Amino acid sequence: MDATEELLNVYDDAARVVGARPRGAAKESGLAVGAINVLVLDERGRVLVQRRPMDKENGGRWDKSVGGHVSAGEDFDTTAVREAGEELFDDPRAPAIRLARDAREFESLARSEDLSRLVLLVRVAFQRNLRDVRHAPGGGLRNVLYHLAIYHGRTAVPIEAFRPQASEIDELRYVSPAELDQLLLDGQLPPNMAFLWLTQAHLLLSARAASPGA
Repeated sequence: MDATEELLNVYDDAARVVGARPRGAAKESGLAVGAINVLVLDERGRVLVQRRPMDKENGGRWDKSVGGHVSAGEDFDTTAVREAGEELFDDPRAPAIRLARDAREFESLARSEDLSRLVLLVRVAFQRNLRDVRHAPGGGLRNVLYHLAIYHGRTAVPIEAFRPQASEIDELRYVSPAELDQLLLDGQLPPNMAFLWLTQAHLLLSARAASPGA
């Protein structure tokens, strides 16, 4: 075992924490690990996506705005804020990340805050016992069991103002929904991002269209 390997929570089928294991062992344990997925829209209705490095799972493919695993001792919301800070600004405590308590607060903050300096998040769903299929580095497939918290986000931060985490992200881009649809059809999305887009796109885009000033 690598002594520096991150410890992850492991969960029973009801999403209760039953222990902590090193990342590799947790994923291979048959128990669920925790994960967060985030889709962020900008003020033009484009989706923020990241291209994964080739030496990572799903390498070379266009993935969700933010994703990550729940570390030992964390809850899902804490992980979402930390991972968004790390991946988008290379800082787990980035002040540009803010989590709303609920949809009402999210819409209020979206109207009142300066989104050119802020990435605003809200949790919208929680899925238990998802069997994920991943492209392993160097070829092959990996299966991992997840409990997944899903978040939507809104921002007006220009792409050049992000500081993507170099070890996790090769490139950040804003893409239109039509462009993201085409990436899906062209096989350029990993399976979990395809799932996320297919299940969340309608809600994500409809919520923006219903917002004042959208």
